[in-house]
Amino acid sequence: LVVLAVAASRLRPAPNPADTAITTELNQALAKDFSFSNTQIDVKTFDGVVILGGFVRESEQMRKAVDMAKAVGGVKSVDNRLTIRSGG
Repeated sequence: LVVLAVAASRLRPAPNPADTAITTELNQALAKDFSFSNTQIDVKTFDGVVILGGFVRESEQMRKAVDMAKAVGGVKSVDNRLTIRSGG
């Protein structure tokens, strides 16, 4: 099983430094914005396409997260997979 995991990880391409920078910048921006303190947003970037997953509490948070992602340099598009989850 370990051998399969090692082999599979070697087949995966190395992370693109530009994608890593986009993900890092957006994660930092979201962490600094108090309006996202009650959310769980997962950011992934592949070839300049940002994928937002997880949940937010309001549609305004969703819109803002998408806008923030689009504002990061190098972002080609945003795939919004966020869901709205209300309550505790």
